[in-house]
Amino acid sequence: MQQNQEQRGPIYLDYAATAPLRPDVWAAMEKELPRAYNPASVHAPGRDASRSLESARQGLAASLHCDPREIVLTSGGTQSNNLAVLGFARAHSGRNPRILISAIEHKAVSEAAGRAADEGARVVVIPVDRTGTVRLQELETALADGGGPTLVSIMWANNEVGALQPVEEICRLAREHGALFHTDAVQAVGKVQVSLTRVPADLATVTAHKLGGPVGVGLLVRRAAARLQPITYGGSQEGGLWPGTQNPLAATGFAAAVQLAVREQPAAAERWRRLRDGLAQVLAEGIPDLRIHAEEAQRLPNLLSVGIPGCDTGALLLALDMAGVAVSAGSACSSGSTSGSEVLGAMGLESSAAYATLRFSFGFATESAEVDRAGRVAVDAVRRQLAAAG
Repeated sequence: MQQNQEQRGPIYLDYAATAPLRPDVWAAMEKELPRAYNPASVHAPGRDASRSLESARQGLAASLHCDPREIVLTSGGTQSNNLAVLGFARAHSGRNPRILISAIEHKAVSEAAGRAADEGARVVVIPVDRTGTVRLQELETALADGGGPTLVSIMWANNEVGALQPVEEICRLAREHGALFHTDAVQAVGKVQVSLTRVPADLATVTAHKLGGPVGVGLLVRRAAARLQPITYGGSQEGGLWPGTQNPLAATGFAAAVQLAVREQPAAAERWRRLRDGLAQVLAEGIPDLRIHAEEAQRLPNLLSVGIPGCDTGALLLALDMAGVAVSAGSACSSGSTSGSEVLGAMGLESSAAYATLRFSFGFATESAEVDRAGRVAVDAVRRQLAAAG
């Protein structure tokens, strides 16, 4: 007899938080286990590890369309964003540096910018419209104000609502005004086409675990024009920008995950788009007054964020979890917050306790039957909560 879904395990639709390790990635890492030594060592095992590390760096560069020498391997996306923002501010300390960020940046950027402000940098927050898209005119106005070295840090794709930003235009505006451009591309790589030739950002952040790679490894692409100061100290690894013992095994898994994701992206994006739009239709037909966040914007194909007036987010997440469906409300880094979504607030949307938000996100292993069942479970949970509320 075929097992039902509850017996097979939970339906995992939270790939925007993290993706499970892909079998092909683990296979690539297993092959490198005999070379899992310290690549800074000068003996033969160390030299083998160094070759393994540099092979991974070359694979990452080929997938992202940049030079291997521009890749700084770090411990993850948060660390890369901090290195970009704080590293820029500290490298230009005393020269009145400016940091321009959007109102919907990940906390790894917004809080790093806040720290830079504490250290004397000027931080300008650029608003977004109701679709979650940066207001380019206000960005251009801020850039035109001039004064001091300037970094524009705006994400490629928003992690909560999936809105894609006009990064080509943002990069062009930054260049025209003599500013550097950093983009957090963590959610974008493998979901949309990401080329650092087409969008020649001065700094770009990518991490492995969103793509089915290992947790604890990321990178910052750093072009020659971007002068940074280290934010940690204790060695010369990664050009002195991220000192500490390098991890060739994690780098190998990272490279394998990025290569797989980039190769599969065109076909996967079409499949995810069908799943996303089908789920949106099921939810809209079954839930009164459903709101699809960033519906009118260019969006990630694998992410659907919805708002449900009159419901409680925590109660809905618990109900879905008990039914074997794993989703989230938004950023995993803000899962303990009770103050509502800053992203929805910046978009001018309701984010109070009486407005529930659910984020469904898909990945390499997501099946249509899982999405169909998750939609039915969500509709049932909302109906029960609304009925209980009277």
